[in-house]
Amino acid sequence: MNRFQCFNHSIRLVVLFFCLLFLSCEEAFDVDMPDNLANGIVFQGVISNDSPPYFFQLTKPAAISAATRYYEGIEDALIVIEDVTAGIKDTLTLIVPQTGEYSGTYFYYYNYHKKKEDEVILSDNVFPKSRGVYATTKIYGIEGHTYTLDIYYKGEHHTATETMIPKTPIIDLKVQEFDLDNGKPIPWAPIISFVNQPDVDNYYLFYIEQYSFPVASIGKLLDTREQWAYSILSDKFLGDEVVDLLVSEGESVKRLYPQSGYPVSADTIFVTLQSLSKACYDIYDKAIEQMRTDGGAYSPTPTSVKSNISGNVWGMFRVSAYSKRYGLVDRKK
Repeated sequence: MNRFQCFNHSIRLVVLFFCLLFLSCEEAFDVDMPDNLANGIVFQGVISNDSPPYFFQLTKPAAISAATRYYEGIEDALIVIEDVTAGIKDTLTLIVPQTGEYSGTYFYYYNYHKKKEDEVILSDNVFPKSRGVYATTKIYGIEGHTYTLDIYYKGEHHTATETMIPKTPIIDLKVQEFDLDNGKPIPWAPIISFVNQPDVDNYYLFYIEQYSFPVASIGKLLDTREQWAYSILSDKFLGDEVVDLLVSEGESVKRLYPQSGYPVSADTIFVTLQSLSKACYDIYDKAIEQMRTDGGAYSPTPTSVKSNISGNVWGMFRVSAYSKRYGLVDRKK
């Protein structure tokens, strides 16, 4: 498995495919799916230290033809998330997407943080993939709190437990040229500094974007672009103070190697540093390893990556606190 060597540090930075195991790409698969694939369900979403609500999607694979992969939204499940620390149980509500008079997919829901009805409008190309979305109704993402997930579907009960590890603030962000020693310097690359929590094994999820959106937004949940701007990092080879770390820009779904550019068509670039549990880090790590062994083509192999959710479920239940920082892109260079 490829890992990025960060200069000035002996760092293993592993790029990931966020939801790559679950979201569609253009590889064909056999209609005769194995039982664990055909009967499994997919869970996506995150509780963050953003203001709520938090959104989740529950889907299942549906074979239409040998050359088409489609994930059908599950809209008859019961999903309950409990803030164990605060003693608050939250039964999630289903949000049914609608097409409006104008182009786009519309989501209407009650925003209990703002105490009013709210809406989200996304581009119309997400509509076929936007079924099975559920929203929280009362909980808040709080650092240090423990959360449990319970999914009840077709007589089966799936459960998971995660604790929100406190965020690690980004102390500094530089956006500057960086030479990867391949003769093609990256004109704009995010380089960050932060301080690890001492005497603790820390695991991080990075996200890079040109505009700032909430981590737990519907847009992030349903994002199906082929370029994933995520990367993961263990602090195993880091000191307490991390200075000038090059953040990987992620990988392409179709090509299993780093791309040459960052999302900097705008004049700013945002870097989000999210906390990860060891369990979630391991899921990402194993998924990458198996996808690379698989050559990038979709096959039943990645479905053997164990989730932190019980039963035949893909994906993970993740709660992450995050810090975010932005840098300006100097286009005069």
